[in-house]
Amino acid sequence: MIVGPCTVITGGAEPKVYENAGVRIVGSHIAQIAGAGDLAAAYPDETLWPARDRVVMPGFVNTHAHLARHLSRGLGLRTPAEWRSYDRALSAEDVKQAVSAALVEGLHHGVTTVVDFHRSGACLDLSLSEVMRAADSIGVRVATCYGAAEDDTPLERRAAIDESVGFAKELARKRDGRQRGMLGVQATSLTGIETLLAEAMEAAGSHYAVHVDLALDLTPAERWGRPGVLPAEALPALWAHAERAPRDLLGAVRDRGDALSASGPHANAAQLRESDLAWGSDDGANAPPLPEGAFAPRMSEAHYRRLFVHGARWAADHFGEELGVLAPGAPADLIMVDYRPATELSNRTVMHHLWTGLLRASVSGVMIGGNVVMDNNVIVTCDERGIASRARECAARLWKRIG
Repeated sequence: MIVGPCTVITGGAEPKVYENAGVRIVGSHIAQIAGAGDLAAAYPDETLWPARDRVVMPGFVNTHAHLARHLSRGLGLRTPAEWRSYDRALSAEDVKQAVSAALVEGLHHGVTTVVDFHRSGACLDLSLSEVMRAADSIGVRVATCYGAAEDDTPLERRAAIDESVGFAKELARKRDGRQRGMLGVQATSLTGIETLLAEAMEAAGSHYAVHVDLALDLTPAERWGRPGVLPAEALPALWAHAERAPRDLLGAVRDRGDALSASGPHANAAQLRESDLAWGSDDGANAPPLPEGAFAPRMSEAHYRRLFVHGARWAADHFGEELGVLAPGAPADLIMVDYRPATELSNRTVMHHLWTGLLRASVSGVMIGGNVVMDNNVIVTCDERGIASRARECAARLWKRIG
């Protein structure tokens, strides 16, 4: 298949812009990026996915999401106790419909990979399967875990870790490149981080990564003096809510090559403080954050790297594929954006366009692993209206159970 003619933004640490280009897909990977006319002439029998001069760029990686919380919209939940009540009230069907609706929303915003942190106390042994059943039906890359929380009993923590390990092994046996399992821990104190990480790292060994949800109420001035809890041989971990973490902890995890994710109202401040943050949606919209304020080169570069570089780099290690970049050999995970600029779009101006217009343009097409998932603003892998209807029915019953 050839995607074109289009303007290609390659993504990656040093993005390049190619005008009047085409992207040739063979199987699930990108084979070639060249002039649209040259590709059409060289491969006249290949299927054309007409881009009609849109912008084609890598899909976004959401590094921290609670997909099953999608049915909470309208409840106005704020406190940890309220969220625990919600999570514990989820049924297996609620999980499937919530995740499906959240992934559909993400596709319309160009999100092709999601790292999910899941909890649902009433259906621990069923929920991760429902997460992946939804992901499989829609076609999105998803990594998930069942999080062990600091306020769980030791038995509950053990059950959560065992569930994540067993599920990760099952996914590894399937060898599905779009699905990965990992372990998750949710800490509310520095002591809790130490305890939970020790348990999770021991269970993960060198086989699985750990997703850390920092539900901390700390200031950056707090001290972290426990580097021994982070074994050098463990796979790179993913630390969500880095904006809440002490500086010493951030330094320790960066030295290990772990990834840091920020979301929420304090993420922009953290972005100024740290240079290597990825983006995560938490329990908000499954859509990348828009830049704020007037264009500034330093902030635009930081925002670009947050969306296109740091999360994709960690996800590439986790999925074993070079995500977040359009280049020969990389997976064909790309989005088609309705953006036809009135001024020069080039290597020199791409950051300005991303800041002022491109990230606000609608996504009309999505391809994941060489499969067209959305075309002309319509998701072709599922019935969107049916998903929305079933999700509303589940939400109504769920809200009644919560009271």
